[in-house]
Amino acid sequence: MLHSPEGRGRFPAALLLHGFTGTKVEAHRMYVKLSRTLAGHGIASLRFDYRGSGDSAGEFEDMTIRSEVADAMAAIKFLARHRRVNSRRLALIGLSMGGAVAAYLVARERSRFKSLVLWAPVAEGAGILDDLSTPDAVSALAETGITDHEGNLVGVQFIRQFAEMKPLREVVKSKCPVLIVHGSKDQTVPVHHADLYEKALRSPKRIVKKVIIAGADHTFNKHVWESRAIGETVDWLLETL
Repeated sequence: MLHSPEGRGRFPAALLLHGFTGTKVEAHRMYVKLSRTLAGHGIASLRFDYRGSGDSAGEFEDMTIRSEVADAMAAIKFLARHRRVNSRRLALIGLSMGGAVAAYLVARERSRFKSLVLWAPVAEGAGILDDLSTPDAVSALAETGITDHEGNLVGVQFIRQFAEMKPLREVVKSKCPVLIVHGSKDQTVPVHHADLYEKALRSPKRIVKKVIIAGADHTFNKHVWESRAIGETVDWLLETL
């Protein structure tokens, strides 16, 4: 779903990456609201579903970290070529697992992005998705190569890549400015993940801003939390794009 501002010419643009089991809409239509707000401020944006998620073809159990990075790379190439987009003014926004995918994407396309926004980003696999390592889950993986996560079938390749991923090592390869937004009461991806990103990214050559929203959970499930996350993001992109 491409959101374009009114008017003529080419606009700066952002690619939105959703989280694990999420979609291009995200919780309480948060990504829709973000894209519409960006368009109102003259910034285009592209929302899409990874293969196996939302409206996309494929099966969720075939999804891996590598497949999501490949999908994101295809999406940013599409966005950069669009006739309404200024390919020299591109940003990347990633939520949760989408934040980890964003870290890999900016490392691979380091000269393409002028700004990066991470919402509740996953910094490491430890302590996340622990239900995928229970005895029942391990037994299911051994027998069939897939296990059940809240009704979603998850494949063994995703679990292996998730445990091995190192987004902090990747994200530092890019020099673009970074905004990190996280809820202080996030129980899915604890707020210390934001601290890990900030510590890794801090450099005299890079601008980094961390915003901790008091009381907020993982997907900013109150209007005031959502509005703060969107407002901080829009202000950041207006400054850095």
